Amino acid sequence: MSDKKIRIGAINWDACLPRETYFGGYTLNTLGNDTYKDRLPYFTKKTKDGYDFSYRTQEEYDRELQYAIDAGVDFFAYCWYPDTLGERKVWKDLGSTLLWEHYPELNLGRKLYQTSELNKKIKMCAVLFTGRAYAESDIEDVIFAMKQDYYEKIDDRPVLCTFGGYEEGFIDAIKERTLKQGIDPYIVFFNTSATIHEELDYKKADAISAYASCHRAENFDEVIDGVEKNNYKRLESGLKEIPMLSIGWNPMPRVEKPSPWVNYPDGPYAPQPTETQIEKSFEKLTEFMDKNPDKTVAGYAMVYAWNEFEEGGYLCPTLKGDGEPNTAFLESFKRVREKYKK
Repeated sequence: MSDKKIRIGAINWDACLPRETYFGGYTLNTLGNDTYKDRLPYFTKKTKDGYDFSYRTQEEYDRELQYAIDAGVDFFAYCWYPDTLGERKVWKDLGSTLLWEHYPELNLGRKLYQTSELNKKIKMCAVLFTGRAYAESDIEDVIFAMKQDYYEKIDDRPVLCTFGGYEEGFIDAIKERTLKQGIDPYIVFFNTSATIHEELDYKKADAISAYASCHRAENFDEVIDGVEKNNYKRLESGLKEIPMLSIGWNPMPRVEKPSPWVNYPDGPYAPQPTETQIEKSFEKLTEFMDKNPDKTVAGYAMVYAWNEFEEGGYLCPTLKGDGEPNTAFLESFKRVREKYKK
């Protein structure tokens, strides 16, 4: 095993909201059935009509943060959506207007993180969406977070991830506003497909990474091979890389009950990895770093994911039949993580 230590960032997309909300309703419709109820997070409420989520209190969210801290997650990469329903002038919205008014729902978990005392023990960075328009006040909120002690930094620069296709002008629009306040963010471009387009100016970013590693596979060993292949392909961008480490990809719940904002091919998809396969994933990751020391970012890795329950990538404990948290998978990850902890 390499002696290289790894700083772990985990993707955080939180749609565990009450059934009457837009995204919460879809999550419960997708997972609240006999086939996929084992994916429901530990804080799910059992009701006479099935399952529901509540708006979590600070104490309840702090329990989730403590699980992540104990498992060795160093920072969350929070999906940061437009929060203002008024005029959005920073960039242009390329997404469905169907979702426009519902975006703020997806920021609630991140806001509980920001008000938690535990943010002294686990940091965060923002993931902005290049296909979404933001209000000036949204960007001001991001800049405020960047100034806080809890915000993740590389080379003393706040880390800012961009999700989706590399949209010409998006990074310029954001940096125009941050630089006015003396902040030069460390831009990490998420290239999930690992397809490198020669016509794009990747050098507007400082590094390249991925949100997920999406592989149809019969078993998780095939997923591990696919993740490694994509990590190597992203090096062709010429940017330094924060490589991906996957602990799951199986979006069958959304294949069977589609969500209106995303599509997936039919399976097969691999089950969650065993502890042995998690260790193999870490070994492949450190081997990749060792072979590319000048092309990777100072021992960083991005893990998919903390709470992508519908897409099959989740470390967050789930709900057992007796109503208690199922921490078995998280404990497996934690045991392996300890060998690579910074």
